[in-house]
This record gives sequence, structure tokens and C-alpha cells, in this order.
Amino acid sequence: MINITNREIYLGLAAIILIRVISIYFFADERIENEWGVMLYNLENYQILSIRSIDGYLVPNLFMPPLYPVFLFLIKSTINNSQSFLNVIFLIQLLFSVTSVILIYKILLQLFSKNLSLVGTIIYAFFPLNVYAVSQTSSVVLQIFLLNTFIYSFIKLFKKDKLYYFFIFSLSSALLILLRGEFFLFVILTQIYILINNKKLSKFILTIFLIIILISPYLYRNYKIFGEITITKSLGFNLLKGNNPKSKVEGVPLFGEEVLILPELKNEITNLNNSNDLKKYDLLVDKIYFNQAINYIKEDPSRYILLYVKKFFSFLMIDLNSSYQDYYSLLNILPKIIISVLSLACIVLTFNFKINIMNYFMLFYISNIGLFSFFFILPRYSLILLPIQLILSLEGIRLIKRKFFN
Repeated sequence: MINITNREIYLGLAAIILIRVISIYFFADERIENEWGVMLYNLENYQILSIRSIDGYLVPNLFMPPLYPVFLFLIKSTINNSQSFLNVIFLIQLLFSVTSVILIYKILLQLFSKNLSLVGTIIYAFFPLNVYAVSQTSSVVLQIFLLNTFIYSFIKLFKKDKLYYFFIFSLSSALLILLRGEFFLFVILTQIYILINNKKLSKFILTIFLIIILISPYLYRNYKIFGEITITKSLGFNLLKGNNPKSKVEGVPLFGEEVLILPELKNEITNLNNSNDLKKYDLLVDKIYFNQAINYIKEDPSRYILLYVKKFFSFLMIDLNSSYQDYYSLLNILPKIIISVLSLACIVLTFNFKINIMNYFMLFYISNIGLFSFFFILPRYSLILLPIQLILSLEGIRLIKRKFFN
């Protein structure tokens, strides 16, 4: 048993903070010129959630989830200076990241020995991509923080079933849904898993009710504008980006220098741009994207089955044909390979159909990879699942040690 003094704890926290400050200093993304920046600008200047303008008309957003741009807007509304605004974003992300490290230690203590939990926390705290993420203006750090909160409350609910953790679970679930619309599927599956374990239908209904109440203002906004109860409508866009004749594992941009790289869409997009129904543009254009993606898949199903397998492998292990700069640097690729192999070892050695916590994490991990592989795979996606992968890796280490070294 490793005994840690208070002094060592403070030194560890100082090191965790310091390496993130260094990351921000050297790699800070000081421009918010992506989709988040566009939505922030429109919120700030026109009080509307919109990511695109057509002939001067700001199209109501249904493409991007609302939480991160609103988060940015709340910060910006209190700070006028642009540099101070960015500094506050990085400071808050630093706090989220450090809190995520503390949460991961608490999570691991629920599942493993103190020694193994400490090793896992150190790996997580200094995982290169995790440290780098703090320096980027994206929703990833917030998402990981919320996911760790979700995981911690799930474990507590699975073991103790206290009302307090139902509220934590409901809040983190609602915020994750507002950050990533597809997370609603995993919340429902998780709730069913808990219900099967504790057989308490009343708690199941209470949690679903709380989640719906928390996300209902945005659901109402979308119903009022688009006539549909939904968080986002980007299924068609993401499916087409990852499944067209030019697609690779990372997908392919549908717009940019090669605007209308898919000429089949030209007439439909042009007609939609010239229509009088721009209010529902995000809803209608996504249907065009979806139908075209399905057509491509029907025309050459074997190609897209093979592409799906490549994407699944890229997420599960490594992308063998990445276009991202520094993806294949030893600092990035070696930790990913090690943690991926250990996660896979855990799944191969232990998976069964019993209702227990470790099987839940395996199902969560594989189902996420399976879902993302229908679309396209980016390096940051594996970072989002790092907490789950870490849990499976430590279980893999424990199993390998028990099987071969005891």
C-alpha cells in the first residue's frame, strides 16, 4: 500500500496545474473562428442561436447543440476585453480539467485498490492529449468533466441508490445532452441498466422526468421554430460527411474550397437557399444530406461496410491514415496504443451478459465506438472516451496480473 502525505498531494496537484498552464502558454488557441465563434457572435450581437446566414437572414440553429455557445456567451457578457475573455475561458477549462482529475481518482477508488487508482489517476492527469485539450477553445474539456460527473454518480447509484446521486446524475445527463444531442441515447440505456439492477421503477421515472424538465426550455424553443421535439438535427450532415465517394476515416469537408464536392446536391441546396422557408433551413437541409448519404450507401454497400470497419478499428486502436499534424508523434500515439490494447484485453478476457459495473463500461465503450463509426472518426473523439478507456485498461492490468503473475 502506497502511503501519500498531504505534502505529496499538494505537490501532485501543483504539477497537474503547472503542466496545464504550460500547455495553455505554448499552445493556446487564441482565435474563436470556428462554429463556436460564429454562434457566440450572433448571440452577442443579435440574441439568436445561429450558425449560418443566407442573404443576410440568420438561420435559427438546429445543427449545433446549445450548451457550449451559451457557456461562452455567459462569460463574454461579463467581460468586454477579448484577451481577458480568452484568459477566463482557459482558466475555467483549467478548473474543469483539474476537477476531472479529482473525479477520476474518486471513480477509480470505487472500482480498484488505492494503489491502482493512484496509478490510473497519474496516467489520466498527464495523458498528452488530455493536457493539450485545455489549451483549445472547444467543448471537449467541459464534456469530459460532465462525463466524469455522470460516471461517478452512476457508480454511486448502482451501489447505494441514494436520492442525492439521482439529482447529480440527472443534472449531468441533461447538460451532456445539451452539449452532445446523441448522448440522450446513452442516458436512456444507462437508466435501463440501473433499473434492471435495482428494480426501482419510481427512481427511473423520477430521473427521466428531471432530465426532461431540465432540457425542456430548449426542446420547447425547437418545437416552436421547427415543429419538432429535438435537440439537434445533424444526423444527415454527419452521415454524409462520413459516407460519400470521397470519404475516408476522418470524413471529408462538404464545404470549403471544394464547395459542392458532391455535385448531386447542387440543385437541391440551391433551391433550398432560394426558398421562402429559411426558418426551417437546418431541418430541411439535414434531410437532403441524409437522403443523399443513404443513396450513396445503397449504390455501393460493400465499400461503406469496409469503411465502417476501418473507422471502428481507427477508434478502437489507431487511425492508419490520419491527416492530422503530429498524430503519429510518439508522445501521442504510444499512450493511445497502450491504453487501447489494455482496454481490448479487458473486453476479450471478461465480457459476459451479467449486470455489473464493469460490463456496463464495456457496453458503453463499444456502443460509442459503434455509433461514431457510422459517421467519421476524429482524434478528439477518443479523448472524450478516455475516462471509460482508463477504467477498462486498469481492469485489464488487474486481470493480466491475476492470470499470469499470481
